[in-house]
Amino acid sequence: MKYISNYLIGLFLFSLGIISCTEGFEEMNSDPNNPTMVPAENLLTQAEFSLSNLMWSRALNFDFGMLMVQQFSQSEYAERSRYNFNPGNFDNIWNTFYAGGMNDLQAAMRITEANENLTTAQRNNRIAILELLRIWSFQNITDIWVNVPYSQTFNPAEFPNPRYDKQQDVYAGLLSEIDAALSKITVGTSSFTTGDIYYAGDMAKWQKFGNSLKVRIGMRIADVDEASARRLVSEGFAAGVISSYEEGFHFPFQSDQRIANPFFVDNTIGNRDDFTLSDVLVGIMSERNDPRIPSFGNPNVSGQFVGLPYGLTDGETFSLQGTASRPSTRLRSATAPAHLLTHAEMKFFEAEAIARGFISGNAAEAYNAGIAASMRQWGITDQQAINNYLALPINAYNADNWKNSIGIQKWIALYGNGIEAWSEWRRLDYPQLTVPAAAVRTSIPVRALYPAVELGNNPDAVANAGFQNEMNIKPWWDVN
Repeated sequence: MKYISNYLIGLFLFSLGIISCTEGFEEMNSDPNNPTMVPAENLLTQAEFSLSNLMWSRALNFDFGMLMVQQFSQSEYAERSRYNFNPGNFDNIWNTFYAGGMNDLQAAMRITEANENLTTAQRNNRIAILELLRIWSFQNITDIWVNVPYSQTFNPAEFPNPRYDKQQDVYAGLLSEIDAALSKITVGTSSFTTGDIYYAGDMAKWQKFGNSLKVRIGMRIADVDEASARRLVSEGFAAGVISSYEEGFHFPFQSDQRIANPFFVDNTIGNRDDFTLSDVLVGIMSERNDPRIPSFGNPNVSGQFVGLPYGLTDGETFSLQGTASRPSTRLRSATAPAHLLTHAEMKFFEAEAIARGFISGNAAEAYNAGIAASMRQWGITDQQAINNYLALPINAYNADNWKNSIGIQKWIALYGNGIEAWSEWRRLDYPQLTVPAAAVRTSIPVRALYPAVELGNNPDAVANAGFQNEMNIKPWWDVN
């Protein structure tokens, strides 16, 4: 871990000098006779950090995703829990995806493809890693904004103002890309010997991540394209998915504040105290006697776990903020990892796949295993405590309403990963959340606004995106 920390710090400082804009990458990587001026390993590290840090960031995660699923309430400046957003709120998020991490991946692909010192198998393994990260990024992007630039991206010479592809077309592309990326992998052959912070170049683990991502993509479209979903999900599980905490897609933040957990940076370095547990989260967990509450939040000044009512006005928030529980020390520690695709998620997907008839098995057993995996992820190691939780009727799997059972337990298990929790809540519709009385919109947002930077720089494409730039436009896969 010390090696990872030192390597990340070095890459962070290195990247400040070389990774500042899209144009810089185009210039630096345009010479095919000097492809290693910026090593692909460095670009991979920077991309992994940039994208993981974004997915766990204040702007995207706890100031948007975790508010949209009502796991957090705002203890100050409560506008966003009342859905008061404008396009400028999403500028940095959009730019970090497209001009930051994903641009790094594209540059690393060009360098890797031109590297004549690699064997075909080594090159293919490296490309597979970069492609899987790209697919994961694009799925997040389209699930956040719905119709987005996809087919014309990263080709500024030909498409300086890329069009917005329909979400179903983006997903069709991702279906093809995930199969192609997985076909490139040769387990047992080397890939990146340095630079890969997730799996240290272990292609067996990358293969399991790819299969797990294939399942996630397939399950997301299960209500709109059952045939494709069935194929993707059944193939993913058959080939082998994440089956333990250690195999999870987790980014290991470090104690140095430059590469630390964004929750820590916001609270400890930035001295911000803008979020509490919501009354929605505490209420749902309390009625289930959930032992994860102390892992999710700290007790309030009276030693109790109390959620702040969600969606209050600033004045109401100010009068009650001292009574509420803050996010836990565990969640906000410098080295707490970003859990971006987990063993628990895969067990819940397995339960759902069985319930839908995509694969065979016992849905209740997979569901219980998902809960147990989440418990262990959050430090609950007492098997009797887990058994007691599973024995409560309110926590039992209901085959007649599996969306309710899986939806609520997955919503709890995804605490910390606001964007994925938001996506799964939109898809499964549980728990049933309500619009706060003080909200400035009439429904819970189901997409982000196109950013101001796109409205200014690519207005024709935005105008032809297929819908008005509103937050009530459902994703293509959300049919309920």
